[in-house]
Amino acid sequence: MNRQTVTVKEASSYIGISKDLIYQLVKENKLPHLKLGRRILFRKNSLDTWMLEQEKTSLKPEKGIDTICLNEFSKSKQ
Repeated sequence: MNRQTVTVKEASSYIGISKDLIYQLVKENKLPHLKLGRRILFRKNSLDTWMLEQEKTSLKPEKGIDTICLNEFSKSKQ
C-alpha cells in the first residue's frame, strides 16, 4: 500500500524548503496539513495543489500594470 501522507521531513524534501519553514507555514495555517496528536502530516495531493496555487499567485500581474502597458502601446501606435 502506498502512503498518501508524508511527514514534515518528507514534505520539506518534496517541496524543497527547510523543515523550519514548513513549521512556520503550518503555524500560520498557510500550508494544508493534518495534526494527529503531536504529529503533523501532509497529503501529497494537497501539497501539489498548494504549489500550483503558489505558482498562479506569482504570475498575477501587478495591479495597474496592464493599464500602464496598454497606455504605452496606444502612445506608440499614434
